[in-house]
This record gives sequence, C-alpha cells and structure tokens, in this order.
Amino acid sequence: MAPLVLISPVAGTADVVVARRASWRDRLMARLRSTRLDDQLARGVAPTASAPLALRAEALGRSRFRTMLGERIRHVLYEAREPRRSRRARVPLHRNAVLAAAQELDELARQLLSPGPLAARGVARVRLLLVDGSSPLYFSRAEVDLRAAVAEALEDLNPSFGW
Repeated sequence: MAPLVLISPVAGTADVVVARRASWRDRLMARLRSTRLDDQLARGVAPTASAPLALRAEALGRSRFRTMLGERIRHVLYEAREPRRSRRARVPLHRNAVLAAAQELDELARQLLSPGPLAARGVARVRLLLVDGSSPLYFSRAEVDLRAAVAEALEDLNPSFGW
C-alpha cells in the first residue's frame, strides 16, 4: 500500500494540508529527483509543497539514512586526518578546511547518529554538502566557508514547527 503524504492542496498555502496516498509517480519522482528535492528542502521549501517533496523529507528522516550520512562525515574526517591510510577519494577533500572545521563536523556526525527527530532541512543540507563537488568540503573557492556551512546545517537540524 502506498504511504500517506501530507500536502498543501493549493500552492503556497503551507498552513492547510491534506493527507492522500502517494502515487507510483510521486514515489518515482522522489527517487529520481532526490538532489533537486534536497536543494528545495535545504532552501526552506515546506515539505508539504508537493508529494515528492513530502516523500523525500520522510526518507531523509529515516534512521538508516541519517546513520549513513553521519558515518560518511566521520569517514571524511578520517581521510583528512590520515590521508596516507585512507583510500583515494574520487573528489579530493579540501583538507585544510576539513581540519579547521573538524570539531563542527564531529558535532554534525554526532547529531546525525543520535536518536530523536531531526529537521529534513538540516539533513538535506548535510547530504548536499557531502555529494556536491562544489561544496566547501571539496572546493577551496566555494562561496561559503566550510565552518559556516556546517554551522548552518547544525542549526537547521533542530526540528521546529515552522518550515
């Protein structure tokens, strides 16, 4: 049976939501457009804006997904601290930035690996930080400093009643 999703029946009305069954098309779009949906969630678009967005937000909150992100952050820290022992990364890390933000990255991993609810916006920010080759994790001339990006992600992990 298809999962229930909460969506706004009229675009731009986040204060009114209805429950409906997610269609196969909604589930397919949530998988195929995961990065685009993560970008929308990271920018603050309400998960109720569309069924695929609601499904993606639900997927980001799963314990298994959060654990995978937390372990990846810990692996990034290991690679930065022990570059000779780790396997070569596909996209090289901006090692100096990672080492400078090590304490913040460790806190981010700890938050992701801890039980309890986390906001989809923050989890989406973390995922984009890890998968985007132009993020400050990898790119030395990124628009945002790594410490600032991690601080924003940490702040956005805190669940709130507003989107």
